[in-house]
Amino acid sequence: MGVIAEIKTNRVLFSYTLSEAANDDFQLHCHNYYELYFLIEGDVDYLVEGRQFHMAPHSMLLLTPNIFHGVKVNSTKPYIRFALHFLPDILTMERRHLLLSAFPAMEKHSGKEIYYPNTDAYRIYSFFESFTECSRLEPELLEELLPIYMESLLSQITVMSHSGQTANPFVSPDTLSKIIAYLNTHLTDTITLDYISEKFFISKHHLNKVFRKAIGTTVWDYLLHKRIIYAQQLLINGHSAAEAAVQSGFGDYSAFYRAYIKIIGHSPLQDRGVLPTLVR
Repeated sequence: MGVIAEIKTNRVLFSYTLSEAANDDFQLHCHNYYELYFLIEGDVDYLVEGRQFHMAPHSMLLLTPNIFHGVKVNSTKPYIRFALHFLPDILTMERRHLLLSAFPAMEKHSGKEIYYPNTDAYRIYSFFESFTECSRLEPELLEELLPIYMESLLSQITVMSHSGQTANPFVSPDTLSKIIAYLNTHLTDTITLDYISEKFFISKHHLNKVFRKAIGTTVWDYLLHKRIIYAQQLLINGHSAAEAAVQSGFGDYSAFYRAYIKIIGHSPLQDRGVLPTLVR
């Protein structure tokens, strides 16, 4: 993927990219930071917690931390987008709650939307363009101005979110929505396929089939990724690796250790007590 412009700091990652490569399946993952995706041009689908969106030009997705999502590029047609990842402490404390209010708490099924199919009326494109201009600044000036750029963009998104201008192109079956809500609410509990199938009156085979079709992965892999991201946050907050393993739902430390390295890419010991950052 070619990078047209980018910003990399400990609190914000911004990228303006172009790609002409297709991929056959959703590249699924989740993170412990907020994400914004703005499509300029391309033929792409996003899968977010069982909901599939075929994005239109100048549409936008809002993703909260720990949300399972992926993108599938359907053709070699140019895929051009803005992507913005950020940690909430880039925002001033007194305005943080308001500026993050547009982001839905997916695990609680708050009813707020994540997809905005047409943002032109709110000039969202121009706000993202300002980050491209910001990327050319000297590091010292960039550090001073970046929080202001962030708050300007999020202020406009907050206004747009109160307008009711949203779309719901795909709604999960009711049972699947309830299963996802249950998994997120009981993330660290002992959960088995047998228990889920009995609780929601669905066979294990059908459960995995429906879940994989909607989410793009298995129930267990979904839980594993979410538990590891939760454990990472516990480690950052100062918990020991053993404590993080237990509190994130792992009964066996060696299984936790292997899963952590596989998903995060390094030992959990590297994350204990570190300051949260997007650049490591």
